[in-house]
Amino acid sequence: MSHRSFARSCLAACALTSLLGQPLAWAQPNPHIDRVARAIERGDTHRNVGDSVSAVAFYRDAIAAAPRRSEGYAALGALYLTLGEPARALEVLEAGVRVGARGEALWLAYARALETLGQARRALEALRRWVELEPDSLGALRALADAAERSGAFVEALAARRALLDKLTAGAQGPEQAQVRALERLLGAAEHVRAAAQCKEPSDSALARALARCP
Repeated sequence: MSHRSFARSCLAACALTSLLGQPLAWAQPNPHIDRVARAIERGDTHRNVGDSVSAVAFYRDAIAAAPRRSEGYAALGALYLTLGEPARALEVLEAGVRVGARGEALWLAYARALETLGQARRALEALRRWVELEPDSLGALRALADAAERSGAFVEALAARRALLDKLTAGAQGPEQAQVRALERLLGAAEHVRAAAQCKEPSDSALARALARCP
């Protein structure tokens, strides 16, 4: 082998040794990447086999890893609701809401916990608040309509269902159309909801007026 060939071989070997000795960032898992998702996945696994104690621990790990993300609060709150512990669920879910965590699952579980504890009015207010924050949330509009119907606020329920109907694709509108028609018959005249006289009436819900398309 010539000196030149030998030198090239040495350089190539040194370069390879140097590369192998360096950590390859693209090949190494980053332990800080989405710790929340991993903790929740492990919690779900334990919950699915009935190990609620371990599930609670992993969901709490998810909250500790990212206190302003909603997933950990939603998962832990939903677990407590499943276990028949709505007061503990509400404590967790309220903590998530207070720190400003955003997420449909969190707010829907929050409203469900409130209603389970007999606080229907607070549950309705929570759903109104979430619709204001996320007006395109189909789950929130549906939950608001359901809660409004249960509380007897049929005008607000109709407005929420109409707003939901506007956002659904044609293939998904069937059941919602039937509920809208049922509410329209219950209220007597559907257009009464949008009438100027109706919109001039005092209301304790600005959201209901907005959903009813008041000017």
